[in-house]
Amino acid sequence: MNIPPLSRTAMTKRFAVVGDPVAHSLSPLIHTGWLETLGLDAHYGRVHLRSEDAAEDIRAMAHDFAGLNVTLPHKIAALVASAKVDGLARLVGAANTLVNEAGQWTAYNTDVAGFAAAVRAAVGELGAGSRVILIGAGGAARAAVVSLHQAGAKIMILNRSVANAETLASELAPGAQTDSLESLTRHAESADLIVNSASLGHSGAGLPALPKGAGRAFLDLSYGKAADAVLRPAADAGWTPHDGLTMLVAQAAAAFRLWFGIDPDQAEALAACRKSVAART
Repeated sequence: MNIPPLSRTAMTKRFAVVGDPVAHSLSPLIHTGWLETLGLDAHYGRVHLRSEDAAEDIRAMAHDFAGLNVTLPHKIAALVASAKVDGLARLVGAANTLVNEAGQWTAYNTDVAGFAAAVRAAVGELGAGSRVILIGAGGAARAAVVSLHQAGAKIMILNRSVANAETLASELAPGAQTDSLESLTRHAESADLIVNSASLGHSGAGLPALPKGAGRAFLDLSYGKAADAVLRPAADAGWTPHDGLTMLVAQAAAAFRLWFGIDPDQAEALAACRKSVAART
């Protein structure tokens, strides 16, 4: 575990994003921008945690940090490391935000709120009965399923392993339908929104052919080159593409509110993220 030294006052509150890998994370850009704009005496950094006992290491970090954002692969370990767990984090089965309360962690999940914000940006308020296809049944899909189920959407989970899709549905969205990823072409004909939570753009695996989108929204929860690999063919088929940066900023803003009780400027942070991602490609 690599915790960078802090060269500020003894009163400076420390925050960080914890993950493996973590060098690519945009969280320091987002949070440092807000801290500087608001003039808060706090520092936000990165902690690369590669550990056989991540939960114990995260638990020990409560001695040094006022709050943490937790990314892959440690979101489950963050739950284990916490003395208290918010109900939503317990439901999702993962925590991405930790708040230090009297030297112990309280775990939260702000990915659900972040996903809901991304959906609003893509389609407005998602009406009850809206037909949504969710691609993927891994960890990234869990917050999305909870959010969609809470909104009353008709969910179709498509995954290469239908058994994994069925498990996800039974745990978090009773009544959701499931099918194989290869059935996307057929199901997309009647979808109001498609969400990709799978690592298709990272792995190089493509999507089955999409029907004409006629302007309907296609949301990929990744960003940068990985999102482009999925969103470009979707756009070519007439779907309106949306990447995961809105979700990233919105979940960060929810974490910031938990730490400071302040609503930060999301538009400015989103613009900074888009500029940073563009510079990488």
